[in-house]
Amino acid sequence: MYLNILKKDLKRKKAMNIILLLFIILATMFVSSSVNNIINVTTALDNYFEMANMPDYFLYTTNKNLAVDIDETLNSASAVDSYQVENVLYLTGDNFIYENEDIEGYDGACIVQSDICLNYFLSDGSILENVNPGELYMTESKANAMGVEVGDKLTIEVNGISREFVLADKIKDAFTGGSGITMCRYILSEEDFEYFLSAENTEEVYGCSFVYIYSSDMDTALPQMKSLVDNSNLPADRTLMKTLYIFDMIVVGILLVVSVILILVAFVVLRFTITFTLSEEFREIGVMKAIGISNFGIRTLYLVKYMGLSIIGATIGAVLSFPFGKMLMDVSSQSIIMGNQNTVLTNILCAIFVIAVILLFSYRCTGKVKKMTPIDAIRNGQTGERFRKKSLMSLGKSKLPATPFLALNDIVSSPKRYSIVGFTIFLCLTLMLILSTLVFTMKNGGLSKTFGFADCDVYLNSKMNKECMAEDGHEKLEKHLNEMEKILSEHNIPAKCYQEMAFTLPVSFGENESNILVFQGVGTTMDMYEYTLGKAPQNTDEIAITRLAADKLNVNIGDTVTITTVDGDKEYIISAFFQAMGSNQGVVLRLHSDEYINYV
Repeated sequence: MYLNILKKDLKRKKAMNIILLLFIILATMFVSSSVNNIINVTTALDNYFEMANMPDYFLYTTNKNLAVDIDETLNSASAVDSYQVENVLYLTGDNFIYENEDIEGYDGACIVQSDICLNYFLSDGSILENVNPGELYMTESKANAMGVEVGDKLTIEVNGISREFVLADKIKDAFTGGSGITMCRYILSEEDFEYFLSAENTEEVYGCSFVYIYSSDMDTALPQMKSLVDNSNLPADRTLMKTLYIFDMIVVGILLVVSVILILVAFVVLRFTITFTLSEEFREIGVMKAIGISNFGIRTLYLVKYMGLSIIGATIGAVLSFPFGKMLMDVSSQSIIMGNQNTVLTNILCAIFVIAVILLFSYRCTGKVKKMTPIDAIRNGQTGERFRKKSLMSLGKSKLPATPFLALNDIVSSPKRYSIVGFTIFLCLTLMLILSTLVFTMKNGGLSKTFGFADCDVYLNSKMNKECMAEDGHEKLEKHLNEMEKILSEHNIPAKCYQEMAFTLPVSFGENESNILVFQGVGTTMDMYEYTLGKAPQNTDEIAITRLAADKLNVNIGDTVTITTVDGDKEYIISAFFQAMGSNQGVVLRLHSDEYINYV
């Protein structure tokens, strides 16, 4: 009998059952893919760093200015567990000539090396082990931004000698792959790297080192290797390395929010659909009670029906969740490897969870069967007949036309049912508002001020940094900016050009000392920057500082700090606070534009 009733019900209400099946499929697809994505994105960066064997501390040194021995310093540091060194050549985009003339060299620091200390991942997910002569591997995110494809040919020219290469593959690089670092890594064979070193003065002019340090107690290790840290250009711990992925993680975070909202929408709509279909069948329920079917029997009938639909829908949804989840993750996986290895198990568990939730909804919704008599069920069925006041609203007293009155009366009469619909609409609108607000914020030109820079119309990565590392570097830079303005003016584009220089220098206040990123604008005035508290520095012995840097030194506005450069120590008064999001974890200070600092 139960089987015949189910068959007739499925045939009679084919449209509603198909709709319910579709919602079950969508719910399972959203839940399975979203849970997998949540697992991925919440652990993505930590897992990626572990897979890549990222160090606990990183140092970048320029060989010609290095006053200490790397091996001697680190071997004598007892708290350092191990370390590795990659010898690199620090080049610019001008050293790279592509066969495709539409492609220009990367507009940032270009690191060329043959040493492989970290794990660099190829496009198929395997680890780069060795490089053949004539082949070249480069950072995937940077290659995609430039429009470089596998198979493209390029020539590297260093110090008068050159060699042609073919891009063999793009690599995911945990250190230089983040959007927060303007550095691109190129890996050559040992033979090709030695060829460039054979040119006279190549190593002295372009030679640098990446030092990867591993320690279980960095607080003890740092004082032991202080001389090396003070001589490095870019000291960074693992926390700072994570900030290089700040923009990538914004995308990942939005994906997390989208996943949660999709799960909520799926279950809310699913509950509404089940509740609505059951409410439409009160009359049938009354008839079944009248012919002697027990409450448990009636509820079992519906549970069996929804179990069958949920098993079919959950199976289809679980299968579809694999491509759907991959489509969502492809947005943020260009720079980061997402490493959830249990996707099949997770999808199966999520499908079982959806089935359990549907059965729970069904069981709760059929709970009214116990309280209903056959007469009540028939009276409140589909005939439209009722024997009680539906709501507080009265058509006779209302000034509304009949159609809007009936619509509003339905909402007032069943607030719980329509509140679920309203909540679903709210979630969908929230999702769209979050995404649109994010896009607007990221495109807003005012965002640059939060990074501590002066407002501008066009921002470029300068190729002058390397050339300015000299005694007359300041004069070279000013000349370069004046030439830019002159060229633009000749093409009827009047413009003011300026540049931000950055230095990592020891800063101390009493017993507190820390390496802090120091900004100085060339061609700017101090009123071009935004300050959160205090007054812009007026004299060359005044500085602005971020609150995070101030907390690290335990200083406030009015205090005097000491900055150490190659020319010795000099004291500066803090006159203002400013913000510098994304730079050195926000630990930054700014010198007056007119203050002399030795670019060496």
